[in-house]
Amino acid sequence: MHGYLAAMEWRLVHGSFADPGPGTVWARSRIPLVTGETDTPLVHALRLADSASGIGSQLDLAKWLIINTDLTVALHRDPIDEWLCMAASLDASPGGSALCEATLADRSGELGRALQTMLVDERS
Repeated sequence: MHGYLAAMEWRLVHGSFADPGPGTVWARSRIPLVTGETDTPLVHALRLADSASGIGSQLDLAKWLIINTDLTVALHRDPIDEWLCMAASLDASPGGSALCEATLADRSGELGRALQTMLVDERS
């Protein structure tokens, strides 16, 4: 792993990064978003939420290019620590778009949802 994947610590519960399909993962950041600053609970949640389409993709990422065009995150409470759980699934349409839905939780239970819209195109 390199880049973003290496910057996070991952514990796969269900699914995998290599195989298409819904997935569930526990994760936390290995490094702060801004050097010298401490990440807030909101930063932890938003960073993980942005990974939803990679965790829950039904598409083979070697064959398909997926570009996140929008991310909406709604939290009903702050996470209690840096380890967060996310269960995600993606549904692609034949017209070149996709929608990914995720549930975010911590050791105390669910804390919110994430919704991503995406542009999908076959890699050439």
